[in-house]
Amino acid sequence: MTQQRLTRASTDQEIIVLWLAGKSKTTVKTYVCHVKQFIDFMNQPLAEITLDDLVLWVNRLNLTYTPPTVANKILCIKSLFSFCVKVGYLSFNIGALIKPPKTRDKRAEKILDQGDVKRLIEQATPGRDRVLLCLIYTTGLRVSEAVNLTWSDLKGNKLAVYGKGSKLRFIIVPDWLLEQLQTLPKISEFIFATSTGKPIDRIFTHRMIKKCAEKAGIDPKTSAHWLRHSHASHAINNGCNVRLLQESLGHSKLETTEKYLHINPNSGSSQFITF
Repeated sequence: MTQQRLTRASTDQEIIVLWLAGKSKTTVKTYVCHVKQFIDFMNQPLAEITLDDLVLWVNRLNLTYTPPTVANKILCIKSLFSFCVKVGYLSFNIGALIKPPKTRDKRAEKILDQGDVKRLIEQATPGRDRVLLCLIYTTGLRVSEAVNLTWSDLKGNKLAVYGKGSKLRFIIVPDWLLEQLQTLPKISEFIFATSTGKPIDRIFTHRMIKKCAEKAGIDPKTSAHWLRHSHASHAINNGCNVRLLQESLGHSKLETTEKYLHINPNSGSSQFITF
């Protein structure tokens, strides 16, 4: 049976653009880097790549990067080949013949106890920065989701959040946090804005958290994503339903949420977070 062709793409560059369509800005930036490195190494069209080529590439990765990084790069290229076959650009999925290395799940090492979370947040500058950290921890938002929030996303006691793949979900904001959000100056359309009205970025947030962690005397590797991990762990420990947590975090697969180990439409995982 002949594979139906679902695309008019005639070059690798065109098919890569189609593959990236709909992915988040952060994912696109990462994938573009991985694919460029892969294409440069192969120095030939995707259709001409053989298993021998892939094995050489994986061996080179293993000599240069840590297992988690190697795994991420391989999964990226496997995704590209799978897409190419799915839309009929390629007839065979050569990427299916390679597997990423098994890596140890270090999620447990990236969960702060509630005392450390409180100390971290207390070191942030009162106002915008402190409210941002409270929001990320209390709701479990990704940092990219939080810094790009606009005032129009705030709908009553809920936030309309556009996550990976521009998927929309609604996050309940506790009353105490809602009051803090509403005290922030409305400099522009963005809730967390700079003095010029532009949204603060991930890099600024990352550096700010590092400084707060240093002042608080907690793990210097602490990041915004650690607050998201901590939210998930603390919510489950306090009785949050795993499917409700999945919806709040925006996970596409329940298995991802279950690693943190009765839906109520008027509930949200933020209600299980207390200070």
